[in-house]
Amino acid sequence: MKHFVFSLILLCASLLILPSYAEIVAGRGIQISIQGVPAEEKARIDGLYAVSPGGTILMPLLNKELSIGGMTPTQAAAKIQNAYKDAEIYSTATFQVLTSAADSVRQDVITVSGFVRAPGPKPFTPGMTLFQAVAAGGGATEFGDMRKVMLMRGNNSKIYNLNDMKDKMVVVQPNDTIDVPEKSWIPGR
Repeated sequence: MKHFVFSLILLCASLLILPSYAEIVAGRGIQISIQGVPAEEKARIDGLYAVSPGGTILMPLLNKELSIGGMTPTQAAAKIQNAYKDAEIYSTATFQVLTSAADSVRQDVITVSGFVRAPGPKPFTPGMTLFQAVAAGGGATEFGDMRKVMLMRGNNSKIYNLNDMKDKMVVVQPNDTIDVPEKSWIPGR
């Protein structure tokens, strides 16, 4: 009888918390909040975050992306909490992740292609420069030509020389595509 009552209690508890175990989907939004820190730190962390198409988020103060796509909110909260603890930023803080309240958040992206180390969609940040976009793609490979980087926006395209400081500072926009071509092996081209 005790096992039946215990099983019934576990079943009821799992039904109550089931919505918080929805899987985090790449390209959708999540809401993150932190407890156990001063108000100004809480204001810095609390908010809506877009999960990139690759299933990652970029958290304040951490200098790396965290892969949380496919996790439950509880698993994601634990991963975020451990990342801050490992970085020795917040040692006693606790995090909460919710998926339902943030479905309208969308991550803007740029696409970096060609001879870069990590081609593909990359998170767009306001003010991002052409040079930063190529860096987000891992930078040019030894075969990539930084003198002939193509920026494609809508139906228009333009070639930039990223060895020139002026061209490095060109600001990209969401949905831009940046292509780093192969170096020419013919001298002077």
